[in-house]
Amino acid sequence: MRSIVSVFLFFLFLLPACSNCTQQKSVALGLTTGSTVSVPVDAVPANVTISSLNYWTERGRYFVTGICDNNDTEWQRIYLKIEPLDAEGKPLTINGEPSASFATLSEAVPPRGRTSFFAEWPLEAFSGVPDSCIISGAGSVLLYPGPILVSLETNGVKMMVQDTLPNDSVVLAEKAWQVSTVIENPLEMQAPHPRVELLLFGTDERLWFATVLNPEDEATKKTVVAERDGSMVPQERRRIGAIVFYDNLPQALKDKKIGRVVFQPFNAPGDSNQNPETGN
Repeated sequence: MRSIVSVFLFFLFLLPACSNCTQQKSVALGLTTGSTVSVPVDAVPANVTISSLNYWTERGRYFVTGICDNNDTEWQRIYLKIEPLDAEGKPLTINGEPSASFATLSEAVPPRGRTSFFAEWPLEAFSGVPDSCIISGAGSVLLYPGPILVSLETNGVKMMVQDTLPNDSVVLAEKAWQVSTVIENPLEMQAPHPRVELLLFGTDERLWFATVLNPEDEATKKTVVAERDGSMVPQERRRIGAIVFYDNLPQALKDKKIGRVVFQPFNAPGDSNQNPETGN
């Protein structure tokens, strides 16, 4: 009962940010505008497994999203690469190259840990029409061990608003979701910068969107809310939630609607956590 009450009170705290749901759009959950990044020169080979891979064309862009498992025994910042293919399975170039690299969402993936990715490129970047792709590891940067955050529970509430159809009839329409998770810092380590990856699966059980909820980002304060700010002490539990508007989500989620959400928490490391073997 106490858990139910705490969730209810947390959503009441979120509601003022959605008092104007019919006009407001999510800042944190919009489609991205570019994904190619260079793999650092000190990167080592990435031993990863890709799952829940999904790709599609929309709004003049080619999108890819999926889940990435770190098969290594080291903490890493992981970079992936895309190799696009046409409808006949023939390789295409992207920006004149056979592949393009991009970063996963988590900035620190523990050994045998998991992260996700969401990337896009304009169709003009390809030498032909992309139909499918191969996603594999491009490289990884070694990190010092850090705190491991875990998600203890997931909550989601559909937000319905009245909508007027062309025939002037009024119906209830699914406008957004309010979602939250309780994360825990179970180890005897401070977690200075807690973050949460939010994965959105459609009612078709396919992954269509992934993003990072960062309570420290001032630009997303209206849509991302945490019970407390600042570093998480050992054994601390903290609820983080967000308002997920359909306005800027992929068309498939608008059509099929959100079926379920998954949270993957992590702690964002500082620069001093990088490259334990080189000391940089």
